[in-house]
Amino acid sequence: MESTPNTTSTFGIELIRDYVLNDLLGNDYRQVIYWAGKRLARQFPVLSEDELAPFFQEAGWGSLSLIKKKGTTFSFVLLPPESTRTERPAGYFQLEAGFLAEQVAKLTGFVAEGYAELTKERVQITIQFDAKDPVNATT
Repeated sequence: MESTPNTTSTFGIELIRDYVLNDLLGNDYRQVIYWAGKRLARQFPVLSEDELAPFFQEAGWGSLSLIKKKGTTFSFVLLPPESTRTERPAGYFQLEAGFLAEQVAKLTGFVAEGYAELTKERVQITIQFDAKDPVNATT
């Protein structure tokens, strides 16, 4: 019974992302959805890396794992909900990439940017922060 609410919720998200936002934003879809993710992160900040995966689960975005953290780069793998594992338009997971970029910026104290790459079953999200560009310097 628990899968029914999740499926319904995911379907609603897909309708908005795949049709409404894509139609409204056209060629600007990737950039706008990325910055929307950054804005969401400002409204829902996490206090530690450990809170990222539970947030993704709660938001219905899927299962998130930090697979590598080296130097100024964080590499995440996102296993999206089953229904979103089919072919998606370019930039579909930029909302999640923007969200993670802003969370990494808050956690490290440095400006961070990221991008998402889609494979058949998972999404690779890479976030890189600039250790020479403190967050406070740009605000």
